[in-house]
Amino acid sequence: MIAYPSVNAGRGFLACLACLGLFCGVRLEAQDPKPVLVSDPPETRSPVSLTAINDPRTGKAAFSFEGREEPPVIRARPGEDIRLTYTNAMSTHSQEHCVDGPCRNMTNLHFHGLHVSPDAPQDDAITMMAMPGQVLRYTVNIPLDQAPGLYWYHTHPHGESYQQDLDGMSGAIVIDGMDRYVPEVQQMRERILVLRDRVLEEKDPAGAELRRRVEIPAQGCGSSTDLPMHIFTVNGEVRPQIAIAPGERQFWRIVNASPDLYADLQVDTEQLEIVALDGMPISFHDPKRRVELADHLLVPPAGRVEAIVTGPKPGVHASLRTRCFDTGPDGDPNPAMVLADMVGSAHPAAPVSSASSAAGGPLYKPLSRKLVARIENGPSDFMVTFSEDKEGFYINGKKYGPLDAPMVTVSIGQFHHWQVVNHSHEVHPFHIHQVHFLSYARNGRRLRQPEWLDTVNVPADGSVDLMMDFTDPIIRGVSLFHCHLLSHEDKGMMAKILFK
Repeated sequence: MIAYPSVNAGRGFLACLACLGLFCGVRLEAQDPKPVLVSDPPETRSPVSLTAINDPRTGKAAFSFEGREEPPVIRARPGEDIRLTYTNAMSTHSQEHCVDGPCRNMTNLHFHGLHVSPDAPQDDAITMMAMPGQVLRYTVNIPLDQAPGLYWYHTHPHGESYQQDLDGMSGAIVIDGMDRYVPEVQQMRERILVLRDRVLEEKDPAGAELRRRVEIPAQGCGSSTDLPMHIFTVNGEVRPQIAIAPGERQFWRIVNASPDLYADLQVDTEQLEIVALDGMPISFHDPKRRVELADHLLVPPAGRVEAIVTGPKPGVHASLRTRCFDTGPDGDPNPAMVLADMVGSAHPAAPVSSASSAAGGPLYKPLSRKLVARIENGPSDFMVTFSEDKEGFYINGKKYGPLDAPMVTVSIGQFHHWQVVNHSHEVHPFHIHQVHFLSYARNGRRLRQPEWLDTVNVPADGSVDLMMDFTDPIIRGVSLFHCHLLSHEDKGMMAKILFK
């Protein structure tokens, strides 16, 4: 008969072992947690019921869907409605602090990138607002000619957007139909990867371990000398694993849902085969341009990329990572780190939640070179100037106020030339609701490859030139444009636009 030590004896043995380690000068380090495979977010179609809550353990704001704090991917087809009931069940007394003091826990939703009306009950981020105990009911009419791709939703209450987004109140939206433009993606394993933040508390000893775990280099990144206090998570996990067979091609749809971290995305050993940016297939305005190859791609906060990724060869280690990005002398640290590891699987995965479309072929909207040249070479119709000082953040010298009149009015039906100028020493991502634009010049120089986006980086002490698409007749009403560093937006770097 074998005698096993008791539980208490085992504890005593471990305690003695720890003492021996200290006596001998040996440091016993905690082992890394066992890696987990990245999970797929839950998915839903209209009607959707979403609830804003406070996590009972942390007090942080969160989305509750079907009893879990896991925001769903909302799927829709062009021509459908997204009918969403949004209940604010947060506390009337918040434990968190926002720009002007304790958060009030007011909330609403913005349907980022969709070409839909800014009027209630659609993408109204100005007047639709729920205090604790109130309910908002959205009916978002997806137009038949909406470009298929990856969009997202997040809360947008001015003054509280940053904290709620930092807490994770965001989720992906997929408009079906990408296979009409890139047919092979329908046969691939689709992965929706949502990048969010994990905050490293200043006095928490786990912070140093987490920085080591994601391989943040000891030396700083760019101009910033501050210690990084945020790291990326992927679908809620720190450095998960992504199963992919050698040579397998998967369709990755990535949204940067961080309120202020940039993701300069790179896959070791492989190029990204980019098929869409900010929800728009790159062939949507240029049928001859189907896929763009890139070694890496800078995705600003709120940006999205959809790309085909190939699994590494057998025995080759590869990771999805973000590279160091210098945000400027006054910017926050944006270090390199590993986001996820690619691990081999025996067989290619079967397609899951494939990017299937409604019946019909692709819809293209090519623009004549003559029209594009006329807009690009003409004078700017409007200039947006970002600036900041110790008192706040400004557009054209003004801080945003909810009761402000529109800063600019545009008549729907034309393309306009806007120039966005940055008079600060840090990068700002410019975003406008309801429309996409062609980003074609940076610091006065035409880009080699202009891109259609809804969020674009404006370099420190620099500028970008944009061809704004104000042609959609359904977009009428008051909307917003702002810096998508949400702490800057909360502090005033936002303005209204009237579409009429």
